Amino acid sequence: MASTLCKSDPFGYDLIISFEVETENLRIIHYHNWSDSTRESRFKMISTDQNPFTPENNYAYVMAIDKKSSDTLFKSPSPALTHIEVSDDEQYIIGITNIMLWNPFQLVAYNLKGDVVYKRHITSIEAKLDSADFKYFKNNYSKGFKHLQELDRIHLYKGYYYIDFLSANMPTKIKEAGNYLIKLKSNNHLSDDFSETTSNYIFWYQESDPKLEICSLPNKLDYISLLDPEGNRFYLMIK
Repeated sequence: MASTLCKSDPFGYDLIISFEVETENLRIIHYHNWSDSTRESRFKMISTDQNPFTPENNYAYVMAIDKKSSDTLFKSPSPALTHIEVSDDEQYIIGITNIMLWNPFQLVAYNLKGDVVYKRHITSIEAKLDSADFKYFKNNYSKGFKHLQELDRIHLYKGYYYIDFLSANMPTKIKEAGNYLIKLKSNNHLSDDFSETTSNYIFWYQESDPKLEICSLPNKLDYISLLDPEGNRFYLMIK
C-alpha cells in the first residue's frame, strides 16, 4: 500500500530564476519565470497538451553557448529547472527540478542541437499493474490508456506496469480510468522515498548533491542515474 508524505504549501510557486553552469567548452544558461506575468501561457500549456517545448513557451528556456567562439549553440524552451549538469563528453545537457506546480516534466535531456532526447514526469505515487491488470485496463479504459501512453506515463519495470496518472488535470482527462488506477496505487517504482507538497514541489533527488551520472554511447544517451532524498542511487534507462 502506498503512503507518501504530503506537506501543505502556504502559497503557489511564483519565482523568477536564472542560473548558469559552465564546463570546459560550454556555458549553459537556464531561466524560468513562474510569476503572474506568464500565468496565462502556462495555464494554457498545462490545461491542454502539457507540452512546454513549443514556440509559445515564454516562461522558460535552456541556452547553450560555445565558450571559445561565443556562438549560441541553441536556445530551447524548457520546463522550470533547478539543477543542470553536462555529460563528460559535453554532448548532453541534463536538467532536473523539484518544481511540480504547472511543470509537466521534472527531468529533461537536450543534445547540442537543442533537441529534447529524453523527458520524464516524476511523481511519488504511481499505479502498479501486473499483466492481467494492464490488459484489463487497456481493453476497458482505452481513452485513458491512449492519453497516458501519449504522455509517456506508462513504464514497464521487472514485469509490472507502473502508470503515472495523478498529475495536473489528469483526473479530469482520464476520468473513469483514474478511478480504476487509484485502487492500484503504489510508491514510485524508482524509490520509496519520493514525497510531495500539495502543489508546489516533488522531492525526488538529494538536493544538496544529486550526484547525477550521465552515461552516453556514440550518438545515444544510455542512462541517467542520481541519488534519491535518502541517498540511494536509482537509474533511468533511456529507451
